Amino acid sequence: MNTLYQFLNAAFCVVVVVSNIISAKMVQLPIFYDFSIPAGLITYPLTFLLSDLVTEIFGAKKARLMVYNALAMNILSFGIIQLALILPNSIEEEQQAFKAVLALSGLRIFSSLTAYIVAQIVDIQLYALIKSWTGSRFLWLRNNGSTCVSQLIDTVLIDIIFLYWGLEMGFREVVGIMLISYMYKALFSFAITPLFYLAVFLVKTNWNFKYRQGVVYESKM
Repeated sequence: MNTLYQFLNAAFCVVVVVSNIISAKMVQLPIFYDFSIPAGLITYPLTFLLSDLVTEIFGAKKARLMVYNALAMNILSFGIIQLALILPNSIEEEQQAFKAVLALSGLRIFSSLTAYIVAQIVDIQLYALIKSWTGSRFLWLRNNGSTCVSQLIDTVLIDIIFLYWGLEMGFREVVGIMLISYMYKALFSFAITPLFYLAVFLVKTNWNFKYRQGVVYESKM
């Protein structure tokens, strides 16, 4: 495991964990003035860029390992937060504010982790499958194709489990939230495609890697 993989692994874990934590804050959208989204939704799509990058460079096995690492870090962070919540606080107002910001229901955690693990694994497997068909060509296709499908799965799972089953919101309202959320995720994926090309280019030119059977290995030269 080389330094680049360790860095990408750490960055992926940080984005996943922090995105879940900051989701307690709702952000009002500038266009849909009566509609707000969790702050974590703004940063979470970056995880698909990172998992696609690791799949492209190191292969699906290393990408899945990264996803499982982040899942473990998520569970660990939730456990630490729950421990902090039950510790006594000398100032009741601070304790209530802490709970209001960081306390997450069991359903919220379950829906978030379920959507995360299913969508990320689908993304990696689909990316690897498309790459096996296209070889080194059509980088944009496997990046956006796998991400758009997996983001759809992520959106449907978390909104159905948390909003429809858990909070018992109306199905039509939940569908509206799904459409807006997915539209943002899809547009985000297309918008950062040049960044994905740049990241792959930098790895291939500046880190002395060479490709073998679709996976790169560190060159000894």
